[in-house]
Amino acid sequence: MQNPRVPVVGKDGKPRMPTKASRARRWIKQGKATPKWNKLGIFYVQLTADVGEETQDVVLGLDPGSKFDGVAVVSKREVLQTGMLELPKGIAKKIKQRRQQRRFRRHRKCRRRPCRFNNRKRREGWIAPSQKAKVYFRLKIVEELKKLYPINKAVVEDVRFDHYYKRWGKHFSTVEIGKSKMYNTLRDWFGELKLVEGTETARLREKYNAKKSRDKRERSIDSHAIDALVIAADEIGLKKLKAPSFFVWKRYQYPRRQIHKFRFEKGGIRRREGGSMSLGFKKGDIVLWKGKLARVGGYLESKGTISLHTFDVDNKRFTQNAKPEDCIRLFNQRIMYTTIPLSSKDAELPCGRRL
Repeated sequence: MQNPRVPVVGKDGKPRMPTKASRARRWIKQGKATPKWNKLGIFYVQLTADVGEETQDVVLGLDPGSKFDGVAVVSKREVLQTGMLELPKGIAKKIKQRRQQRRFRRHRKCRRRPCRFNNRKRREGWIAPSQKAKVYFRLKIVEELKKLYPINKAVVEDVRFDHYYKRWGKHFSTVEIGKSKMYNTLRDWFGELKLVEGTETARLREKYNAKKSRDKRERSIDSHAIDALVIAADEIGLKKLKAPSFFVWKRYQYPRRQIHKFRFEKGGIRRREGGSMSLGFKKGDIVLWKGKLARVGGYLESKGTISLHTFDVDNKRFTQNAKPEDCIRLFNQRIMYTTIPLSSKDAELPCGRRL
């Protein structure tokens, strides 16, 4: 593993070329820069004085998928950042439940309400909700990365589908609409977008002697980020691949408020369900509780306590008995992240491949 470069942002908020960690520490000590963290958990420094705006070429590599994405930021000299996205899921199921509950509610209140299913018109540029959640989260990650690195070109692995060869290909049209939205946005941001075929990506992996993991759920650089890394490195001409760090990003999904639970209790009692607030805190708030970081979840009305979850992408609940007065609110987090350490063995082989 190489020494990570620290992203640098100018006084005007525009990204500059990353610098060495030792130089960043010296700038902070001398008062020339201010230490900060962005929404992705990446540490960077912002300069306090005006400097030149000269930058080098930086390429963004993106490997989109149905459940996971790989992303890499590469310059001519080294790899600047790598990461993996765990895309939102369960959107279609939630919308189906919402539709059913809405129909039940309308039937109870107005049994003879006329049908209106055939007079709806979708506005131009409509995207299926499941694809919209994935595309917008993907673009959000890219937007946060371009605030730290002076990216001037994007390389994306293009996934194609034969709609006539497979009968179920008609369902892939929603993916095509999402792809068009993403490609147009990337062209507006960077001006230049290059699409790479999957066969070309496989050839580049052989060129860099990089092997891909078979486990798509594995949180490592070998699962998805390796494809984004090789296509970006080949585009800019980087010969040696040594990743400095690896992040896993996941969107925090708020439990939206419902009128009541789906299943009633005895006696037909309909208890509350969902909502974004918990006894004065907003769900997703990062708090300091007994000396450690935690994420706020739900609450218990009977006890007057809140639930706390782990500060990582797993978001596992570890207590339901935290008192609100014992929690110190720090900030609200929309994007959960985890840093995966790269061992010394990973640095010995190209692209962090394990022995």
